[in-house]
Amino acid sequence: MSLREKILIVDDEPHNVQILRIFLNSLNYSIHTAECGTEALAVYDEIRPDLILLDVMMPDMSGFDVCKHWMSQGGFDTPIIFLSANVQKKDILQGLQLGAFDYLTKPYDLDLLEMKVNYALGQKKKLQRLLSVTEKLSEKANTDALTGLYNRMYLSEVDNLTDYGAMLMIDMDNFKAINDTYGHLIGDQVLKAIASIIQKTIKPDNDLAFRFGGDEFLVLLHEEDGAVETAQEIIRTVNELAIGSIIEQKDIASVSIGVATSFEQYSFEQIIGFADQALMRSKQSGKNQITIY
Repeated sequence: MSLREKILIVDDEPHNVQILRIFLNSLNYSIHTAECGTEALAVYDEIRPDLILLDVMMPDMSGFDVCKHWMSQGGFDTPIIFLSANVQKKDILQGLQLGAFDYLTKPYDLDLLEMKVNYALGQKKKLQRLLSVTEKLSEKANTDALTGLYNRMYLSEVDNLTDYGAMLMIDMDNFKAINDTYGHLIGDQVLKAIASIIQKTIKPDNDLAFRFGGDEFLVLLHEEDGAVETAQEIIRTVNELAIGSIIEQKDIASVSIGVATSFEQYSFEQIIGFADQALMRSKQSGKNQITIY
């Protein structure tokens, strides 16, 4: 059974509120009320209604001021229908210019109000579905299909490196040998396993992990402190990887890591270059180890 849609009625006239409450209850909406602007702000934060019916003239603050407050909040998407005795064109235009969904003048026809309410709620549902689809498409566009990590395209959108303290450049050792010997399907399983280890080792609320390309991964750590320990944990866990369940030669399951820090002085490209240089030193020094730039 679906939950009833919530409508917040804001009006300082008890008679008006009673009429609307009875009528909208009969249409199976969940009704909540506020007698002034200040109360309306509090009730909104408490219940997050699906629609607001808002009077213009109230004792403490006007409906226009209440609307301005809500519209100034990021992410506010609740439709507002003004219900007012002010019938002048300038008032109607002001309400609509503030971003209200509609403006009905008192006395209003209840059948017309029902139609407006249905339409407003229907439009909100369409917008929510559209936003959901857009969010899913955006997530898909920014995610590597094989590993589930962010892709290189999303990395280009990271424009504030000062939020991060360290970068890890991680490369699978002997990956070509795995592909050549066991095939690309096994190779893909290995990459997915490495990505899973990285994701479980970092702090997903603060850190970001990317598939940088091929068998190479990049990690942005929020904190510089602990960067080496994180890299060590990744190497240790990869060495213990149940890659033996995929292929029998467990000794080829390893990664090399380059670590770069001190982001304040350098560009994004320079930091990647530093991490890459550190990675190459790890490779040249025998692999399966960490180098700090």
